[in-house]
Amino acid sequence: MQVLFEIEEIKQLKARYFRGIDTGNLELLQTVLTEDVQIRFDSPTYQYEINGIAQAMDFYRTAFTSRRFGMHNGHTPEIKVDGNKATGLWYLNDLFINLDEQTILTGSALYEDCYIKVGEQWRIQKTGYKRLLEMIEPLSSGCRITSQPIMAS
Repeated sequence: MQVLFEIEEIKQLKARYFRGIDTGNLELLQTVLTEDVQIRFDSPTYQYEINGIAQAMDFYRTAFTSRRFGMHNGHTPEIKVDGNKATGLWYLNDLFINLDEQTILTGSALYEDCYIKVGEQWRIQKTGYKRLLEMIEPLSSGCRITSQPIMAS
């Protein structure tokens, strides 16, 4: 029963991670990542390797703005808990709107995570994805964006 509780805690941790990205909430992101976090994103059009919380915060601050924002849905997690450590595999479905380039990216990827328990809280120690699908299209001229998840800072 305890393992099921730990898995649910990790699911909620990953949900906060996605919410932190999509709303540009850096304070929330700092509560889900470890100080020594390692992040790697692999796509046909970009690769990012990020080491440590300071680099991570710089990345998220500049990658997600009132001009560049998106939606990340993580689902069908496969989580394995081993004491105070755990691993997870998540399927990602996302879209990313870039108003500077007038494009929309629609995609999917597989996230691979490593988690560690710090005190009584699970944290993401390593995360990243490899793209399975990536489609980039121009925003249509009839597209009206009526709200944005990230307000200008």
